[in-house]
Amino acid sequence: MKKITITFLLLLLPILAIISYQYQTKPEFVQQVSLLEELNTAQTDEEKAIIVKKMLLHLEQRLVDDPDDVESWSLLTDSYVTLKRYNDAVRAIENLYRIEGKIPIVMFRYADIMSMANNGRFKGKPDEIIDEALKLDPTNKKGLWLSGLAAVQHGDINKALKNWHQLHEQFDEGSESQLKIKEYIDLLHDQIIENENENESVRSVALEINVILSEDLLSEVNRDDDVYIYAEAIDNSLVPLAILRKKVSDLPVWVMLDDSMALTASNKLSDHKQVQLIARISKNTNNKSMPGDLIGTLNLVPTDIDSPFKLIIKDIIQ
Repeated sequence: MKKITITFLLLLLPILAIISYQYQTKPEFVQQVSLLEELNTAQTDEEKAIIVKKMLLHLEQRLVDDPDDVESWSLLTDSYVTLKRYNDAVRAIENLYRIEGKIPIVMFRYADIMSMANNGRFKGKPDEIIDEALKLDPTNKKGLWLSGLAAVQHGDINKALKNWHQLHEQFDEGSESQLKIKEYIDLLHDQIIENENENESVRSVALEINVILSEDLLSEVNRDDDVYIYAEAIDNSLVPLAILRKKVSDLPVWVMLDDSMALTASNKLSDHKQVQLIARISKNTNNKSMPGDLIGTLNLVPTDIDSPFKLIIKDIIQ
């Protein structure tokens, strides 16, 4: 028998000792009393583990004969949880729930064990039971704790904080339990700050622009002329923050300038609160601004606005 299994079974000794004590007070449970005597005289951990298994099987048989024994279902549930037999623990607590009905303490225990059987996840029925039980007992400590855990899993940090602050207030000032809850609350606050920093660092900007050529300048351009649409920093940096190229034949056109169009990773749209938008029709083979080019500009354009901008090409560079 593996050592880990023996360890788990020996953890059941206090539970099964209670069971055996109860059985000693009832004459019909002679077998359980006999097993308790064997347990007291066992010499090795392996011998004790075998007897503990027998005691557990005897408890299970007891529930076959009397399926409405609340105390036995409760003890069997604890036994299965200790052994990490979570699916069996769910079955046991379901029977307890069947008999006891919607009693908050049973409901919270039920949801907790179901989450154990689901690798610690509360989504689905455990969530529903916790919420229902908290309506019946809104200050229940176990319920507030479990509801907070579920909220963290769902990314609802505010709900978790609300529940755990309420739980924190129920413990004696400076007690170990209060200090422990405070640690978890502080961790959530740290996570909020970390998330805000991450969101700020990955802030992305996308500017939607409607580029139009003024009718007054139609005679000044050819269909194949290049149209450069770009954003510049307010300080007139030589390198555009974002740029794309179209043809006059594309006008009028809707375009989107975003961080993916940046020419350098260290200088993007999202690094600036305001930019200058430019649309320029090049009349030469050089993509630099030259006299004779047609241009339209928008100054002091905020980068945190989702509304589209209209950019009209209406001037000629002299």
